[in-house]
This record gives sequence, structure tokens and C-alpha cells, in this order.
Amino acid sequence: MKLSTTTLFYGPRPDGSVALITDSLRRIRKAGFEDVDLNFAWTRRRKTELYYEDWEEWIGKCGEMIQELEITVSQSHAPFYNVIDPTYPYREEEEEMVRRSIIAAARLGAKVIVIHGGSLPNCPDYRKNRKENMEYLKPHLELAEKYGITIAVENLFDEYDPVCRVRRPRYLSDPEDLIDLVDRLRESFRNVGIVWDFGHANLMGWNQPECLEMIGERLVATHVQDNYGVVDDHLLPYLGTIEWEPIMKTLKKIGYQGAFAYETHRMTDRLPDPMIDSMLRYAYELGEYLLSLAEYEEEVI
Repeated sequence: MKLSTTTLFYGPRPDGSVALITDSLRRIRKAGFEDVDLNFAWTRRRKTELYYEDWEEWIGKCGEMIQELEITVSQSHAPFYNVIDPTYPYREEEEEMVRRSIIAAARLGAKVIVIHGGSLPNCPDYRKNRKENMEYLKPHLELAEKYGITIAVENLFDEYDPVCRVRRPRYLSDPEDLIDLVDRLRESFRNVGIVWDFGHANLMGWNQPECLEMIGERLVATHVQDNYGVVDDHLLPYLGTIEWEPIMKTLKKIGYQGAFAYETHRMTDRLPDPMIDSMLRYAYELGEYLLSLAEYEEEVI
């Protein structure tokens, strides 16, 4: 298992802008990280690198920097929205960004790209939701297979309705639904698995070691973040209520060998630039400590 971090760890800035991925790569590498999760989630919303016509040229320049920094890319994150909501107004534009992100992730060395599923509004029927998600994911799986990359479907969490002050059920918040969807897709595709977001699971109150054992070999990526079980805070481990020791032991037990990848951009989104390097370095040392809890040994080749 390899320590990694999202490029958004140095991404959103206090003035509302988003740092360039190339700038993020330099800061992350300086802190000690040798692997990254290339996060393209905000491509349309924030008009980031893949949004523009020169996106393929940008891939080449980014690849040169990755080589220069001697950094690897284990996983990536595609843009996300409610992909099966028929009322979503930017579908065509979002889908072009998803397509570009799959191509970019593969060309830059990622083995896995994360894609969110969707949930039909006000529809509790998991069978309808499953069917719609399968139809949505199939063409993306075909494209990803062409480029030699695996799609990881993410566990979500029930959404909070501030008007009614209740959580509304959302498809793929339950690990059993996630496993069911991936298993059905695997009947036709080999390049599909699960990414487990620890923060999302904490919002649902799941027993995470039990969930990880249920998922088993389907687990191909992780999103490492913490919260207090109320809001999706994206904090570093131990700054919320997640118990990390049993999680690390379970990752070892199920033989997980992918990236242990931070998704903790809220730690730096309001942090002044002079403090960024210290935060990244702390995150790196914390990650090394977490990996030590799993007692992972270097593979002998």
C-alpha cells in the first residue's frame, strides 16, 4: 500500500481560485509524497486545466513534470454530479469533461479513476437506481478499458435536507448496494471496482472494518478523510471521530495493495500560502504513521 494525496490538498485557495495542478505537484513532492491522486473533480465548475481547448497539450506538459519530479500517479478523480438526474442542466458539458479526465488519467499513469454514481430524485427503488447507473457507467467502462484503466465507483452518503431537517436516502450510500452494482457490472467488465471514502462512511455511521471485509478484493482505491459524523469535512485522520487503528488492520487483512490517498482539501482551502508546506509535511508524517499501524512490509522483488 502506498501513501498518496489528492492534488487538491493544495488546490482551493482563500480567494476562491484553484491552484494549478503543476503547482500542487511541486508542493506535494517537496513535502515527501511520492504518489498523487490527480483530481479533476472541479473541471467544469472551476474551469480548471482540462476544460480548455489545449487540454491534450496540457496533459503532455503535466506528464513532463511528473517525470521531472519522479512522482507516480496511482489514481485519479473524474468530475462528478448526479449522473442519473434527468433535470441536471450541464450534462453534455460534464460528460465531455469526464471523457477527458479518463484519457488524461490514463496518459499520466493512473491505474484507477474514481467516478460517482447517481441517485434518482425521490426514488427509493434500488433496482431502478441500479439499472440507471449501469446504463450510465457502461460507455465509460468501455472507454476506460480502451485506455487500460479501471473505474472505481464511490460509496456516497445520504443527503441532508435543510428545509425538512432530515437526511434523504441516496443510492450507493449503503455498501451492499455498491457491492451489488459492481458485481453486476463485473459480469461484463473486468475494469471496475470500489473506492471507499472513509469520511462518507463515517457520516452513515457504518462499522468500517466490517464494510471493508464485505468489499474485499473489490477495493481498488481509497479516499482518506475524517469528520465528526455531521458534515463531509475532509479533515486529516484523527481530527474527527473515525477510529483508524482497526481500519488499518483490516486493510492489511483483506490484502489491499492500492493507494492510501488523502482527500483532505479542507485542511488547506483557507490556509495562507506560507503555512502550506508545514501542513503538507505534517500530513505526510501522519500518513507514514498510519501505514505503520497496518505493519505493511516492502514487497521483495
